[in-house]
Amino acid sequence: MAKPGKGQKLGGAPRTGRWTKQPEEKRLGGRYRDSLIGLAVVGVLLIAGLGAYMVWAHMQLGAGLLRQEAQARRRPDWVPLSQLPPHVREAFLTVVDTASTLRQPGYLRRQRPTLARDLVRQVHQLEPGVRGQASEVAMAQLLEAERSPQRRLELYLNRVYLGRTESWPLFGVHHAAMEYFGKDVRRLTLGEAATLAGILLPPRVLDPEAAPGPVGARRNEVLRLMHGDGRITDAQLGAALSEPLGFQPGEDYAPMTRPLDWSPEAPVIRLPEALRPRLDSLPPVPQP
Repeated sequence: MAKPGKGQKLGGAPRTGRWTKQPEEKRLGGRYRDSLIGLAVVGVLLIAGLGAYMVWAHMQLGAGLLRQEAQARRRPDWVPLSQLPPHVREAFLTVVDTASTLRQPGYLRRQRPTLARDLVRQVHQLEPGVRGQASEVAMAQLLEAERSPQRRLELYLNRVYLGRTESWPLFGVHHAAMEYFGKDVRRLTLGEAATLAGILLPPRVLDPEAAPGPVGARRNEVLRLMHGDGRITDAQLGAALSEPLGFQPGEDYAPMTRPLDWSPEAPVIRLPEALRPRLDSLPPVPQP
């Protein structure tokens, strides 16, 4: 076997046994080694910051929404999900997007309020903007991890904002049923349940007493969506549509089902007796 000549490599090394210095391009990372190290440091810091932010969000969720849930479950007005009629649950599932029930058409799915985010937004009253949106998304994801879909739906139905009276807001289907229909939520009909769920349709009715809207049309829309999803039968749809509209907040001065050409009557201004002119002080009316 011929020996390698001078300057030739033997087994990857020079014949002299000394390793030559590799070019910079062949080193780990090459000329971008410092940049890669910097990016790795930034990535570690971002992960650590995100972890710390999620820990803070979990603490906020526990001190706010989850604490309210624990307190509300001990109240006599808390209604367990198992005691609600099926059509009450189905009516709200038609207009609210949940993590486990996504059977709505695509055009409505983009407009439905998300159950977890809606709960977080109502309880924690987050400010609009990037910071509020980030907190809302983070706490909503933690809520979905902490509670099952059934418990989230039960919490939502007992906590959702459904208008207000003259003195206080109405939270939950129990108080809304008592205020608007004068009955327990367990005795609501299909049409009445669809009427309450219609408040959440966009644009949401925040104060029915102050801003009456087409509640009858909203009820019928929810019923037709429930029928389209297969939640109710043809007979149930017909019976619910024929129910009289019992939900009429503000009917004393502005009915919820007012026609499009409706306009309030002109106000009558009556002066106090002391400010009214006397008949003998008025100028005489010219005779024709």
